Amino acid sequence: MDNQLLKNNIKILKMYGYDEELTKYPVLDIEKNREGYDNIHYQTEDGKKIYIYSKYSIEREWQMIEKNIDIEGRDAFYIVYGLGLGHHIKKLKSKISGRSIICIIEKNMDIISTYMHTQDLSEIIDKNVFLSFGNDEEIITQINKKIFAINTMTLLGNITNIILPSYYTIYGDWIKTMQNRILDVVRHAYFILGNDMEDTIIGIKNNLENINVLLESPSIKEFINSYVDVPLFIVSAGPSLDKNVCELKKAQGKSLIIATDAALSTLKKNGITPDGVVSIERILMTYEKFYKDKEIDSKTVFIGPPVVRPEIFETLKNNKKLICLRQGEKINEWLNDIVGNDRTLHMGSSCAHIAFSFGRYIGANPIVFVGQDLAYTKEGITHSNDVEVKDKIDIEKDKNIAFVKGIDGDFLPTSKAFKQFLTWFELEIAKDKENREYIDATEGGAYIRGTKLMPLKETIEKYCKDTVIHLYDKVSVCERNEEKFNKIVEEVKKLIEVFEEIKKESEMHILRLNKLQTKRIRDKKEFSLKDKEKIFKVINQAKTVENLVIKNDFARNLFQAPLVTATTMIRMLGNTINEENIKKNVIIQRKMVESFYVGCYSLIEVLTDIFQKMEKKQEVRV
Repeated sequence: MDNQLLKNNIKILKMYGYDEELTKYPVLDIEKNREGYDNIHYQTEDGKKIYIYSKYSIEREWQMIEKNIDIEGRDAFYIVYGLGLGHHIKKLKSKISGRSIICIIEKNMDIISTYMHTQDLSEIIDKNVFLSFGNDEEIITQINKKIFAINTMTLLGNITNIILPSYYTIYGDWIKTMQNRILDVVRHAYFILGNDMEDTIIGIKNNLENINVLLESPSIKEFINSYVDVPLFIVSAGPSLDKNVCELKKAQGKSLIIATDAALSTLKKNGITPDGVVSIERILMTYEKFYKDKEIDSKTVFIGPPVVRPEIFETLKNNKKLICLRQGEKINEWLNDIVGNDRTLHMGSSCAHIAFSFGRYIGANPIVFVGQDLAYTKEGITHSNDVEVKDKIDIEKDKNIAFVKGIDGDFLPTSKAFKQFLTWFELEIAKDKENREYIDATEGGAYIRGTKLMPLKETIEKYCKDTVIHLYDKVSVCERNEEKFNKIVEEVKKLIEVFEEIKKESEMHILRLNKLQTKRIRDKKEFSLKDKEKIFKVINQAKTVENLVIKNDFARNLFQAPLVTATTMIRMLGNTINEENIKKNVIIQRKMVESFYVGCYSLIEVLTDIFQKMEKKQEVRV
């Protein structure tokens, strides 16, 4: 056994976040196949012995695998199920394009250990190859981290599975399960990416119009680990809430109760005052349904981002606020840099996600879900009885219906958005390395992987024993910092200039593409060499506007959906250069640049209006 080889492999493993523990599992016996390749005669759990590679010809085996895969014709995201001894990975790596990415999945620790002791890891590793080793949750967590990179997301339209025949035999059912889970992660990534620039611009507008509320809120940083081992109940408005909401009164004062905005009416009817309420939706309906003309107890603290409608904060003028900024969202990161004292919180896309992340941030344990159905009833009921948006869905006709596994094993109808919310919870629970319990006390709805099922009454009896300081008593009220307000005004002016430049360059490129369509492309079945040279010259000029977008965090956040969508569609065309692909490339690019232009036009209007209002406020204070 080569000790230097092992040391080198461990060094590479550490670069990928693993350590030498992976090398301490048994090393399996290596045999040579008839071509002289190393092979493993693997014994399955049921006692069968299977060669990882063909005992006769690995070359022929690989030819069968690649036969139906267009490896050289397109950029792709390759998911390799099985590390084996790396022979298939070397062959794949030698043929893929420079933009393609390989994800190697392996759950068998014995095989990983055998590889590290007998093979050279540097032969299969480079910047376009990443490792995903461990149990199911570890693998899914690692893939979820990787796919949010732009260079990965643009390849997700060309996901390609590479599976050795032996792995089908050994892990067939497991592979099917993982493929479905990975597809859920991919769908979730696109869901998070979003595709509605108008919605993003509304969010930017609300954030800036609520700037005073942000400046008058204490930093969430003051609350880190402030409720260690205190039980936290996240109360959502699923149809199961009606079963057990009455039990929650026993948890008051002995836990923290954080309600989603939709659950407020149900809690009030049952005499329960939540410690906090969370909101995230930026639309007017959220205000009109859950806040307008409502009397919300002043002891309930608002927790959430400043992306919500300003009318909500007007309704809650007598309530304390704990404004947190969305971690990873550039508008919020931008505000955080100006305001300072780190106010960011990792958030998903729903109110309950905020409550969940807040609970972890303050050290709460256990985190208990109540009314978190994430599904409709079998009859199509969407929410609990007193929720203002309760509805009954026609499951047979609604095209937005998806299905999820319920806590009893049956499949329940749900919306596609709810299914994405479920995926977020499962990913977050899977990556939590703290010794924290997650309890689903909903007593209905979807099964949330990683949670412990327990009736609410039993949960309260077990965990709610000691008196807890109310959140209201810990939240202070700050005075607005004029210096920071003035800094925001300056930065808004700079943003207008940035988007004016992108708008100007987008308009110029649209004109270039229009001219190209008229003079070089329209009605032509074949392009001359001169045509192709001109077309490629114009196509490449899109880099100017793309670089303007990419180099500015704010612009990249606004335009990430059209940018990623366009690049993905072009990747899906493949690497073959022909007339049809050239024409499609120009159409895709034009649509992308049009999105840039329209987005800039709309955002400049919003920013200019806000800038003028902020200037007037400055004049009044002077």
